[in-house]
Amino acid sequence: MRILETCLYVDDLDRAEQFYTQLLGLTLHSRVPGRHLFYRLDGSMLLIFDPRASAQPGDVPPHAGAPGAHACLTLDPTQTDAWEARLRAAGLTVTRYAWGDRGESLYFHDPAGNVLELAPPRIWGLDAPGVLP
Repeated sequence: MRILETCLYVDDLDRAEQFYTQLLGLTLHSRVPGRHLFYRLDGSMLLIFDPRASAQPGDVPPHAGAPGAHACLTLDPTQTDAWEARLRAAGLTVTRYAWGDRGESLYFHDPAGNVLELAPPRIWGLDAPGVLP
């Protein structure tokens, strides 16, 4: 079993789309204005909701979360320095954390305050398919 989708919540979908598409380079799968952004990752989906809309009853159960969650995206460990420079150049505060010989994580916030992490899968002892280039 593995995680198929992860949800984050934001208060401004336009800012979120610019951040996740332009800065992180994720592939937008679908968008419903005022409600959600869905991103296709390698073997999973990242769902970003505006909770004011997604908490409303509809065809699927309401999704009523709040900004401030955490998601970790895989990173090629040879690209850690480049990603840190890219994030800092975009004006983000980045915390770099070493996991011993397993690699390093980069922690930063998206515009809504969600804590994002870029890390090699080996921090959990996992293989490395689907890493950010």
